Amino acid sequence: MRKLKAFSLLLIAMTVTLFAGSISETHLAANAQTTEQAHHKKKPAKKAKKAKKTSKTKHKKTTKKKKTVRKHAKKTTKAKKKHPKKNKKTTKAKKKVTTKKKAKKKAPKKVVRKNTKAKKLIISSTAPVATSTMKAPDSNYYQSVDGFNYPSDDHATPNASDTLNIPAGYLFSFDANNKKMVQGTASDESIDQSRQINTFHPSTADINTKVNINNISTDQQRQLSQYAANLVNDLRHKLANNYPYTQDLTVTDRALKAATDVAIGYNNDNWDFTKKGGHDVSVLDDVFAANNFTAYGENIAGSLLTNSYINGPVTMANVKESIYGAICAMMFDDASSDWGHAANFLGIGFDSSAKQEFGISIDKMGQIHFEIYQ
Repeated sequence: MRKLKAFSLLLIAMTVTLFAGSISETHLAANAQTTEQAHHKKKPAKKAKKAKKTSKTKHKKTTKKKKTVRKHAKKTTKAKKKHPKKNKKTTKAKKKVTTKKKAKKKAPKKVVRKNTKAKKLIISSTAPVATSTMKAPDSNYYQSVDGFNYPSDDHATPNASDTLNIPAGYLFSFDANNKKMVQGTASDESIDQSRQINTFHPSTADINTKVNINNISTDQQRQLSQYAANLVNDLRHKLANNYPYTQDLTVTDRALKAATDVAIGYNNDNWDFTKKGGHDVSVLDDVFAANNFTAYGENIAGSLLTNSYINGPVTMANVKESIYGAICAMMFDDASSDWGHAANFLGIGFDSSAKQEFGISIDKMGQIHFEIYQ
């Protein structure tokens, strides 16, 4: 009986042990299944991450696209702002012509030309981009007509005056040892800063003085020429620390008459330099020869001085602002012309000991002619 009882207990114990082993195996299988399910669930998670990466990639592409558009817009702005620019030099020697062209910019050119009469001839040109502003009822309010993206005050003041401020890192500097101006490398930072530190200031007298662009009086022409000469001379003095490395621009009757003849010649030829690809050289040569100069240079700039851009009559302030913006662009943002305009205004290449006669004129197309003669 005891043996039977003991056998029964042993049988029960074995049954329990087998059942416990079955539970344990089932539990392991469940763990394994859970792990496999976890791997299976991670695959969608991985896809989600990939999808997120794809989304991020799309976002990144979109960002690039926006940057490309901005870059293109920037190029378009520059293209509009700067049309063909030339430097032309004439000396007592045989004729020689060389042309420089930047790959990304079609218009800018630099031309060196020599003939038997002139020692040196430098010619440059540029053109603005139209801007629009709303005119306020304030009697001292000034509506900007600058097309070169240099700012102006929007209110006139009685004693307004203008100057050219040199940005940090400007590529031109004065070599004190050799007593001459030298050219370095331009930086985008310098160009950008020039727009922040140079502002046109209209005067109350100028906003109330009308100018007939097609028939500027001699007095007004002289005033505008002196305004431009003062800006350029002041910049020369600042760069050279007042050392007279070259003669100042001097407004003379002969230069004013020659500049007027240049504008008349452009008018007769209907010479729009943005369409013709540069300067009306035949006119410039004729005026040069007629006045027996030994050297000359022209910087030319388009403007917004036509009635289609200006709300009301053209004023002296409008013309001065256009002159100010053009000179700023030629001095501080002239990389597309290999800085030929700046070199021209700084007197580089001219006879440093000879008088530099200067005059401004405006033709019927609103093109401003800056004429330097020796």
